[in-house]
Amino acid sequence: MAAETLSSTARRDTGWKTDGKAKGVYWRKRADGSKSWGAYYAGKIHAAPTRGAAIEAKAQAALRKSKGLPAPDTRTLIRDLAEEVRETKRRKLRPTSFASFEYALDTIILPELGHFKPAALGPDRIETLRRDLVDGRITGSKLAAQSIHKYLTPLSAIYRLALRRGIVSVSPMALLEDAEKDEPREHFEWSREAISRLIRAAEELGQRPGARYDYSPLFRVLVTTGLRIGEALALRKCDVDLLGGRLYVRHTWARDGRLAPPKTRAGVRVVPLSTELVELFVSLIPADASDDDFVFHARGNRQRPVGYFNVRHRGFEPAVEAAGLAGKGVTIHALRHAAVSLYASAGLTLVEVASIVGHADASVTASIYAKLFDRTDVEARARAAQASLSE
Repeated sequence: MAAETLSSTARRDTGWKTDGKAKGVYWRKRADGSKSWGAYYAGKIHAAPTRGAAIEAKAQAALRKSKGLPAPDTRTLIRDLAEEVRETKRRKLRPTSFASFEYALDTIILPELGHFKPAALGPDRIETLRRDLVDGRITGSKLAAQSIHKYLTPLSAIYRLALRRGIVSVSPMALLEDAEKDEPREHFEWSREAISRLIRAAEELGQRPGARYDYSPLFRVLVTTGLRIGEALALRKCDVDLLGGRLYVRHTWARDGRLAPPKTRAGVRVVPLSTELVELFVSLIPADASDDDFVFHARGNRQRPVGYFNVRHRGFEPAVEAAGLAGKGVTIHALRHAAVSLYASAGLTLVEVASIVGHADASVTASIYAKLFDRTDVEARARAAQASLSE
């Protein structure tokens, strides 16, 4: 059977030109002078992000045709696939993870990209979305790389489904992820001085006239205990043992506004408290508080924790800016990294640290979270070790 080709009249009318080497593959110039690629099958040209993707799409179409399979439905939109992905994730993910997944899907992916066909959405358009998230044009505040990755997770799942359906031959997300792997990743190196600056900045902001909330106690708890932000917001009076000096982590506060189990089974744990932290909790918990009152509660409502986005936008981001830490990759989750590094530098074993911060596998603690803490202290101990040979 002869290969499908685009007529010379159609090529002239649309501006498409044959590739010359790969049959059924075409290209044409974009307004910026770069090439736009496409593969011809099922009676029309289907856009592809690269020449290689166009060749792969043509090959996949030929394979489907040889097996007697119907041609992919090229009318399918991102939003059509999104609903099927949503139901699949609803069954497979834990409630807290699904809430975050669904939030990203409904607030970022569908409003910005839902009207596109998967094959028409190339890496350039997704990179534009990523830059808009970095600049804060969509959410109203600038996002760190880790947050952006979470917001784009549903799009990766949508393209995996599109690949299985034969709607696309290559995922533009995969192309972007390959490029990211080649980029060096920077990690903020915490020190006692940097932590002190952040807490002090939060205190000063919380004491200003007109300030709605003082977030510094919350940040102090996060950076000293290693709690996840949702776990800290879920703390109630019954979870704090002031006499024994312990926190009982039993829940996390989900984005959909409810108490949910922690992220993993290891997340249910006991966290020891220093005398200073016990005194901090004593100052935070009113004498007449009931057991189910939240520790970090909303103003005038002890039965509801302070909102996550208020913590982030009104508390953390201004404090990071005031502390001179903006642009250095400092996120709320980075406070958890700081706590792990603090514990490790104090001599706790990785197994002990993992049990305190809720990691099921100590190797995760070692490879991802435990970083150099307080370089000045490390250098002083290194010099002492060097000098010991001269004694």
